[in-house]
Amino acid sequence: MIELLRSLHTHGALLRDFVRRDLKARYVGSSMGFFWSLVFPVISLCVYMFVFRTILATRWGDNQPPAQTALTMLAGISVWTAFAETLSRSTNCLVENSNLIQKVVFPSEILPPYLSISALVNMCIGLAIVLVGCVLIDADPAAGWKLAFQPERLSGALVVLPLLMFVQCVFTIGLGYLLATLNLYLRDTYHVIGVATMVWMFATPIFYPAFIVEMRGYGWILDLNPMYWLIEAYRAVIVEAHWPDWKALARFLAASCAVFALGSSFFWSQRRKLPDLL
Repeated sequence: MIELLRSLHTHGALLRDFVRRDLKARYVGSSMGFFWSLVFPVISLCVYMFVFRTILATRWGDNQPPAQTALTMLAGISVWTAFAETLSRSTNCLVENSNLIQKVVFPSEILPPYLSISALVNMCIGLAIVLVGCVLIDADPAAGWKLAFQPERLSGALVVLPLLMFVQCVFTIGLGYLLATLNLYLRDTYHVIGVATMVWMFATPIFYPAFIVEMRGYGWILDLNPMYWLIEAYRAVIVEAHWPDWKALARFLAASCAVFALGSSFFWSQRRKLPDLL
C-alpha cells in the first residue's frame, strides 16, 4: 500500500491531467458545456420536490417544509450518484484502458483515483446547490417557497466538508481497486456491481427517512451500511447546519481505511499480471 501511495504521488501530474480530461469529456460537443453540471442538480431538485414530497408526501419530520425535504433528498442523491458512478466506472476501468496497460509503461494505479476525484468534483456542484437552497429558502413550514437570506445556515460545521470528501474518496478508491482487479478474473463482476448498486441504493435512506427502517425492525441494515453513515454526515452539515455524528463518522473512517488497505494491496499484488489478464 505504501508503494502504491508513493507511485500516486510520483504520477500526480498525470493523475490531474486525467481528471481534467474526464471533466471536459463529459459534455464535449454540447453547446452549454460544463453548465450542464449546474442544470442537472436544479432539475433534480424540482423532480424530487414534486414526486417525493408533493405526490408521495415523504418528509423527515412532522413540521418539515416541502422545500427542505427536497433539499434533504438532493443532498443524499448527489453523494450517492458520485459513489455509484465511481463504483461502476472503476470496476471496468482496467478493461476499458487495456490498450494503455498492454502497449506502454502506464501507471494503471491512477485509474480508480482519477474516476473518484472526477465524480467528487461533480458531486460538489450538487451539494453547492443544496447549500444555496438551504440559505435562501425559508425553512418555516408556513412560508411556502418564500425566499429569505438565512446566514445562520452557514454554520461552522461546514469546515468538516473537506474531511467528508477525503474519507469518501478513500472509500471509493479502495473499492475501485478491489473491484477493478477482481473484474479481470471474473468478468461478471461488472454486471453484478450494477445490480448490487441498485439494491444498496434502496437499502440506504436517500428517498425516505431512516426512522421508518428502524420502526420496521430493520435498523441493523443501517448499522451495517457505510453509505448511510456518510450521507447522514453530509446532511447534518449542509442541510441541518450542525456537526455530524462523530461516532458514525469514525466508523466510516475505519471502514474506509480497511477497504483502501484491502483494495490497494490486492491491486498492487496483481499489477504485474494485468497485461496477461487483459
